Order: sequence, then C-alpha cells, then structure tokens
Amino acid sequence: MRWSLDSIYKGFDTLEYKNDLKVLEEKIYEFNKFIDSPFNQDVLGCLERIFISYEEIYSIYIKLHSFVSLRISCDSKDKDAMDNNTYLLDLYVSISLIELNIIKILKRYEDSLDLISSSDVLKEYSFLIDGLMDRSKHLLSSEVEESMASLLNYGAISYGELQDRLVSKYKVEIYIDGEYKEIPLTKCRSLLEDPSRELRAEALKAEKRLYKFMEDPISFSLNNIKKSVLYDVKKRGYESPLHKSLKDNRMSEETLNSLISTIEESLPLFRDFLRLKGSIIGDKYQKVYFSDLFSSTRESNKKVDFDYAKEFLITNFNSFSPKVSEFVKRAFEYRWIDSDIYEGKVGGAFCSNINPIGESRILMNFNNSYDGIFTLAHELGHAYHGEILKEERILNTVYPMTIAETASIFFETLICDKACKMEEDNEKIIILEYELNSATQTIVDIYSRFLFEREVFERCKDEFLTPEDLNEIMFNSQRRAYGDSMHDDYFKEAWIYKSHYYDFNYNFYNYPYAFGLLFSLSIYNKYLSGMCNFHEKYEELLRKSGKSSLEDLGKIFNVDIRNKEFFKLSIDILRNKYSEYKSLINK
Repeated sequence: MRWSLDSIYKGFDTLEYKNDLKVLEEKIYEFNKFIDSPFNQDVLGCLERIFISYEEIYSIYIKLHSFVSLRISCDSKDKDAMDNNTYLLDLYVSISLIELNIIKILKRYEDSLDLISSSDVLKEYSFLIDGLMDRSKHLLSSEVEESMASLLNYGAISYGELQDRLVSKYKVEIYIDGEYKEIPLTKCRSLLEDPSRELRAEALKAEKRLYKFMEDPISFSLNNIKKSVLYDVKKRGYESPLHKSLKDNRMSEETLNSLISTIEESLPLFRDFLRLKGSIIGDKYQKVYFSDLFSSTRESNKKVDFDYAKEFLITNFNSFSPKVSEFVKRAFEYRWIDSDIYEGKVGGAFCSNINPIGESRILMNFNNSYDGIFTLAHELGHAYHGEILKEERILNTVYPMTIAETASIFFETLICDKACKMEEDNEKIIILEYELNSATQTIVDIYSRFLFEREVFERCKDEFLTPEDLNEIMFNSQRRAYGDSMHDDYFKEAWIYKSHYYDFNYNFYNYPYAFGLLFSLSIYNKYLSGMCNFHEKYEELLRKSGKSSLEDLGKIFNVDIRNKEFFKLSIDILRNKYSEYKSLINK
C-alpha cells in the first residue's frame, strides 16, 4: 500500500498549500507586532490572545511541515519537497522564537500568573506555562537566541539531514542469487530477517561496505552536531546534554538511575536468550552474530502478506475495543499507511500524527512476516495516541519521548498475545521470539547506544572523533551490553545508520525507549489483571500525556516510576515470556 497525502495537501502548487504558507507568514508577522506593542490593563486577555495566536501558527506550521517531511521520507530526491523544506526551515527560526517571547511576557507579568485559573484558555495551559517558566532559567538574550536558531538550521540541523540523505540515497552491492546486485539499503536491511544465516551475514557485510564509503562525511556530521549541543547546553546553564535530556523528558535523575540499574541487572536474562537462540541456529559456540539478532529460528506456516495483516489487526483489535478496531479500519480505508519497499524511501518505520487535521500517516517497509504485522500494530498505537489527543488544545498534544512509546508498545504487545493464543506451537515460538528479539533491542541494544552516546559527548569536549574512534566506542559499548552472548564481530558501524544520534534537539534518543517499554508493560499488566475502568484510565493517560509529569501519569495506574521495583516487575513479564519460549522449544 502507498499512502495518500491528499487530505493534507494535493501538491505544492495547489491554492490551499500556497494560501496556508501565506497565512503562516502573516500570522507570524502579526504575532511579533502584537508582542512588541505595549499591553493594556487586561493582562489575562492579552495572554489569552498570545496563546491562541501561537496555536494558530503552530497548527498551520505542523500541517505544512508534515506534508513536506512525508514527501521527502518516501522520495529522498523530491526536489519540490526539499525546496519547500528549506523555506519552512527559515520560517521555523521565527516560530522557534515564539516561546522565547512568551516566556519573556510571562516573566514580566509573573505576579499575575496566580490568576490563570480564571481563564479557561490559560488554565488548560497551566502545565505548559509552568514548563515555560522553568525553561526561562536557561534562555539567552533575544539576539543570541535568534542568531543561534538561524545558524542551527544551516549547521547542526543540516548535518543531520546530510546523514539521512546519504543513508537513504545510496544502494548496496550484494552477492545474491549467484550474482552481484544493487539494492536499496532498506531492502538490504530487510535481509537481516531472512531464514538463511549465510544471506543475513552477507547482507550485513554489504551494509558495512557501504558505510565505509560514507563514514567520513557522517563522522564529520556527528562531531559537529555533538559539539554544537555541548556548546548550547553550556551556554544555557545545563549540567550536561544528559541533564537537558532528562528535563525534556520530564524524568528525574533518580528515575533514570533506577532504570539503568534495572537494565544492567536484567542483562543475563537477554544474554541467556541469545545464547539459546545461537544454539537453535546451530552455532557451535552457542552464540549469535549481529546479523542473527532480527531473525527467526523458525519459518512460519502462514502466508503473512499485507492483506492478511490488515484483517488480522482489525479482527484482533475488535476483541480489545470496537472503538480501536474502527479506528484501525479507517487508517486502512483512507490510506494512511505506506508499506511498500521501494527506492528513495527511508528505512525503518514511524508514525506522524498530523493533529491539525486529526489524522496520522504511517511509514514502514512491510516484509511479509509476523514482524511486519507487529510493527504495523506498534505504529497504529502511535496513531491511536494522536486520535485520543485530537480534541485537546494543540499545544497540549506535544509529549516527551518517554511517553511516546506507551500506546505503541501496548498495541504491539496486545497483538502479539492475541496471535499467540490463536496459533499452534510453531507460530507461538515465532511470535515469542519476535517479542524477545524486540525486547533485546529495546533493553540491551538501547543500553549500548546509551553508553555510546554518553562517551561520545564526553570525548567530543576535547577531541575530534574519527570513524575509527567512533567504531571503537561502539564496539566497546556493544561488548559491554551483549557480553559473551555474541561473537566479537559486533556491528561497530551502527552509529552511521542510526538517525537518532543526528538530531540536535533530541539527544540521548535511547533510554526513553527502554522506559517506554517497561512503562507500557506495566500498564498492559494492569489490563491483564482486569483492572476496573481500564479503558477509561488508558484513554485518560494518553489524553493527559502532553500536560502531565511522568510521575502523575504513573499515578493514574497506581505505579511509582521512581521505584526500582516498578521496573523489575515489567522485566518479570519478559522473563515469563522467555520461560514460555524455552518450554515450547524443549517440547
């Protein structure tokens, strides 16, 4: 299936697109003019106008930016999209300064903020306003903020786009079916799930050869992005990039320490799983290679094509919630999903929630396997999160990465369990193995990525990290995470492909995934236990995700996220799945 973007815009030349672009420019101008003018005595009225104007600007920008980025994600050579993206980046400089101006106004009238409850608009934004006041401690002067925002567009942010462009542009040369072929990188990476161990190994070797070709420009990008971040956080008075990341993710250092400690204690569980997997594959050392991580040790007896996935998801979500099932049906009917594999399309999978029109778009590379079904369920979870939020004021639809995986992992786990209950032993083994493979990535590999990024930031302060340096850091991080469950030819070049390292605005785009998995599993466990009013509480959690702290969201389900025992209980769910897996293997 290819998605349709027509409900956003039908093209860059349409009157609707051009008109929205013009309106956006006008509203930014009007906003700045109003901000610069003296306020009258009605301070609350003026603040209301400011937030309503910001809503209008943000809404139009998100719609425009979504269309542009979605076009680029499925065609990296789309010149019209790239030109429009450049133009929007220029406008974004002005938009990024809006919150700075709002913060200045809030600081100026700080004594009036205790009257917020008397305004319906401001009362709904009380959490956002508290956050803006906290951010005020880390702001620079208006002139410096504007200069930095402009320079970032053509510096660190452009370096991130360079990495994305290089990875999506080039083809991989691989020896397959008795001859050398050139295939897209997304197709090559899909071969890491092929039943043939030899082909998987060849696919990873081919991928590494491609990375050797692009390692210099991408290492240059990574160094300059991370150095820019270090400069930025120092100027703003944050202790470190990690300290800022925790602030952005609404997470305390106590919670992070509990999370990382639990991960480290759980590593033997996942290493044991990988050693068992190596044994099943027939490895004489009972270990795995990196190219084995995503593979299944069994072949399915079912035809798992896209049509099967569609019916499977609609049917099985219905037993959980008819409301969810109808939503999923709508996503298919209105072509919100781009599932085909083709040249120019970015790898991986994502969901873009387009709140201004109450819709989402899902990009994935469907590979005719259970993995594809579960990945689609995962992304539909993100889309459903957007569905619940569409009635919220648009500035309250922005939630941190730590909460971003809540609905997606819940949906994925739900569908995995539904599938397990329906299938015979062979299929159950495939499904459980998928879950354990996925959890291994989210716990073990995420841990290695966390270690990698932490050391990169530390060393970037005083040195330029060459490709050899970065390979060594990644190698040591993976060895520390995977231990003796993996052969020593780790995927040390993984830093080249993983786009998360190249986003200036989202550093440490790793530990939130681990938190998201364990948080979501704890909520899923509440569902399994038959918790009273579960659906009501579940939607409350999603609805409040943009305007609540992590601790308060946990309280909806009576969990204390700071407590290490909370994380351990979620690990126990994975431990039970591994026990079931071993039992089926040993039958």
